[in-house]
Amino acid sequence: MSIENFVRAMPKAELHVHLEGVWRKDTLLMIADENDARANIKHFDTWVKLLDNPDFNRIDQITRTVSQWLQYGEDLTRIVYDLGVALSKQNVRYAEVSVMPTLYSHMGLTLEAMLEALNDGRDRVLRGWGVQMAWILTFPRDDARKADELLRFAGTIAAKRAGVVAIGLAGRENPQPVTQFERVFKNAEKKDILRVPHAGDVFGVNGTLDTLKLLHPNRIIEGVGAADAPDALQILKDNRVPLDVSMALALCMNEYSNYAAYPLRQIVDAGVTLLLSSDMPSYFKTTLSDEYLAAVEHSGLTINELQDVALNAVRESFMPDDLQQTMLTEFAQEYTRLSAEHLQTA
Repeated sequence: MSIENFVRAMPKAELHVHLEGVWRKDTLLMIADENDARANIKHFDTWVKLLDNPDFNRIDQITRTVSQWLQYGEDLTRIVYDLGVALSKQNVRYAEVSVMPTLYSHMGLTLEAMLEALNDGRDRVLRGWGVQMAWILTFPRDDARKADELLRFAGTIAAKRAGVVAIGLAGRENPQPVTQFERVFKNAEKKDILRVPHAGDVFGVNGTLDTLKLLHPNRIIEGVGAADAPDALQILKDNRVPLDVSMALALCMNEYSNYAAYPLRQIVDAGVTLLLSSDMPSYFKTTLSDEYLAAVEHSGLTINELQDVALNAVRESFMPDDLQQTMLTEFAQEYTRLSAEHLQTA
């Protein structure tokens, strides 16, 4: 009997992973050497060290600096391919990947050209590893001016054909109040563009409540403080807004002392739709499989509850309905087979 083997073998869908949080160090160094980043980036060796031992309060700064090492569309293609390989090793069959175009503006690529490079990697991953990907175009809180441009593009036929399924909002809450993005998100809602903001990382439950009330998200990321606030849990439940969390992120940001302290049980018991994700796994030293295993070993979720969380990721994804139904059936059948193989004793 092996719960770990079962969890790692489960087919999965991941709905929140940042492209900028999955890059492999060896790939980045190869790209940096090809693009002369060592000579052109100040304190290059210091930034390399931060890839291994990041200062979590400087994640945004590290990400901005390291993204400068990428200079060409083919560099993006490599990063996407690395992501796909990593996902396949966890039996992730589908992923919605958050991409922040402003980080790559120095490349001089149009949004169409950037997506072409991303999709070159995506197509190779699908052919070689069977992992399907879609894109969430995410804008940073500290540059609200970019939001309108990304929203306009996200609503085009070209964006949809390129695999864009939603817009996102990320970054620390303190640079801009959530009210700065209310108009953009209302316009997105009117245009039936799906919306996935982060919330609560600085302002806690007040930031989460403001995001829920003003931005009307289809999913909410982190939602810090919601588990300890009955009113926030009620809004999530009544409005059927899934809460997508990474426990590793919460630990790294000192929101909780350990996995056992994370209030995952409260979220499930409140009837809120729970999603587990890895967010920025290269920085937080986690994987989706690790998050699933921690939910069982430290948060007391049963295997049946974990399976429901895994199926939530399919149900709450932005994939087409026919693919969603096919994947739900396939996952459920696979869970039955894996349970008999790994969990049931003679």
